[in-house]
Amino acid sequence: MTPIKLMIVDDHAMIRVGLAAMMSDCKDISIIGSCSSSQEAEQMLLNQHADVILMDIKMPDISGIEAAREILRKKSLTKIIFLTVFEDAEFVRLALQSGANGYILKHVSRDKLIETIKRVHQGETVIDPAVLHQIINDYAKTPGNNEQNSTHQRAELTPREHEILQYLTKGLTNKEISTATHLAVDTVKTHLHNIFRKLGVKNRAQAIAQISKTKNNQILNDSLS
Repeated sequence: MTPIKLMIVDDHAMIRVGLAAMMSDCKDISIIGSCSSSQEAEQMLLNQHADVILMDIKMPDISGIEAAREILRKKSLTKIIFLTVFEDAEFVRLALQSGANGYILKHVSRDKLIETIKRVHQGETVIDPAVLHQIINDYAKTPGNNEQNSTHQRAELTPREHEILQYLTKGLTNKEISTATHLAVDTVKTHLHNIFRKLGVKNRAQAIAQISKTKNNQILNDSLS
């Protein structure tokens, strides 16, 4: 199996060195470059391909989110994972809207980070369970949590759908949710399809973006009332 080509983009040298050391003995991942800025990353990508990029959000030149948009415009097959300290829902929403496939906090363990890189490389969207859990809990507790003119405002989740949504917040895959709920994988997929339909989204990434957007709109409305 060909190793995943990984690029690290972070303005802190200690983070770059630490991440490289952390994954140095992982045969499934090959670090092809380490950059201290978004512009340096874009320049490096002119001459080589990265399967996955680990990128910080706050950078000295342009933000990681802006860089992600530009990189994915040119390198659509590349996957981007934001590795950050920011737990704010707005950053998650902007990160997913940029086209990124992952959002992980910097206190992540080595094994979890490697697992995330592999899952994202395979096409999954992975959000740090701590961030995801917080966003969905806030969403569930907010009265009138859907936008006024939205067609899914009146659609309520069933108890089983709430259960599956909770497992989703923990970052479980469809197969893992199947095991936890003792449901067939196809049944889990059906429940997820219904959840996404009721939220007015198409996939996990859009669900998180929608929920975090709704949360921020509610915060704004509360501040103006």
